[in-house]
Amino acid sequence: RRHCGRNKLHSHFFAYLARMKFIKRWGLMKNTMPENIQEHSLQTAMIAHMLAVLRNVRYGGHVDPERAAVLAMYHDVSEVFTGDMPTPVKYFNEDIRAMYGTIEQAAVEKLFATLPADLRDAYREYILMPEEDPLWELAKAADTLSAYLKCVEERTAGNPEFDEAYATIRKKLEESTVPEVHDFLTTFAPSFTLTLDALNANAKEEK
Repeated sequence: RRHCGRNKLHSHFFAYLARMKFIKRWGLMKNTMPENIQEHSLQTAMIAHMLAVLRNVRYGGHVDPERAAVLAMYHDVSEVFTGDMPTPVKYFNEDIRAMYGTIEQAAVEKLFATLPADLRDAYREYILMPEEDPLWELAKAADTLSAYLKCVEERTAGNPEFDEAYATIRKKLEESTVPEVHDFLTTFAPSFTLTLDALNANAKEEK
């Protein structure tokens, strides 16, 4: 049954989100394989889901893995307006970081406003206030893990451009107080150094 034209105005929300695939990450660095924020967001959501599963299975948690995944899925949506600010620029000094934070907030508010009014409550926590969610720490940890895996892949491909980023992010992860991060590093991250043939060979051995 059709709604009687209650919401005749078009929403640009998903058209903006579709542009995530045009926004490249690691803009100041030479990449062997370019990465866009849509790809990064999907991987981050998958990792956040696993971190929540690890919390439940290994650490006695009772959290919602699907919610963690959705928080991670939307964590970079402000960049459909701001683009991806390179980390050395974003954190150049406190004034620039604070200014960029203000710009990010304005961007998510603009994106949120493109949703039809009757649908906004379903997205408010994911778009406007994700930091207030207890699972945000898993989403942010997943974001860092995704960046780390990108560095691993680039270095494995022989690209020294990512050596410093690798060392910095690896140190940050090793110092993490989120135990699920260390589980992920031990269980899943090492496979990212393997070729497809090596992955397949290992899979056969494990059967």
